[in-house]
Amino acid sequence: MYYQQYNVFFKSQQIAAFSNPIFQYIYRQMKILSLYRLITILTLSLVLVDISTQITQAFENNSVEIAQAPAKDAVGKMALIPFNSKNSLSSEQSDDSLNQIERFLTISLYDALISETSGMPDVEILPFKKSDIEYSKLRSGKPKIYYKDIAIDVGRVLGADTVMVGVISEYSDRGGSQWATDSPSTVTFSVEVLSTKDGRTIWESSFTETQQPLFDNLFEIKKFVKRKGKWITADELAKEGARKIARKFSTFLLENR
Repeated sequence: MYYQQYNVFFKSQQIAAFSNPIFQYIYRQMKILSLYRLITILTLSLVLVDISTQITQAFENNSVEIAQAPAKDAVGKMALIPFNSKNSLSSEQSDDSLNQIERFLTISLYDALISETSGMPDVEILPFKKSDIEYSKLRSGKPKIYYKDIAIDVGRVLGADTVMVGVISEYSDRGGSQWATDSPSTVTFSVEVLSTKDGRTIWESSFTETQQPLFDNLFEIKKFVKRKGKWITADELAKEGARKIARKFSTFLLENR
């Protein structure tokens, strides 16, 4: 039996010394394991503190971003400005023909907007007659490049919050009859809603279509049936485009509430 000697010094925080080599080995191993355990605990604690700090900062940053997020743009009172045409289209059409096209598409869009936004509290479409008269006054003698600036001025004169402007890029009528044609109708135009306060674009959309035979695009069978299998005119196609744009605009208003 081995001789064992214990010296315990609690006040000096010393652990008992063993004269037995087996006990000494066990003691050293336990001491090493305790040290590893302590290091592991400290490491995990530091990791948890770091993760906690990152999460806190992320929430703080997110809160700041939410607080600073800009409010959604309100359309409010909106004036529809008569359509303008690109120079490429102007060179293809006479002045009288171009004026008729612009006026037809503008009135078609105005009627569609009134129908689609009826009852919506977020928008008020001002009477087209007012914006038409004011636009005619302000645009007199000014080149087309100032179209948007003139439109915004019209909106300010009328007390509108926004103006809707439009540009026609292509407008070609069918060649032939409603039952047979060698060149179908094509209409392309775009619209923008501008703030009268700073001229920013609040919303924009576009429409472009060249009528195609049913066998060229079977996915358009609904249009084919709606059009009763006929080749429609550019005016009819433009009217469809105006209604489509008005529906998109009303959807924007609902989503922007």
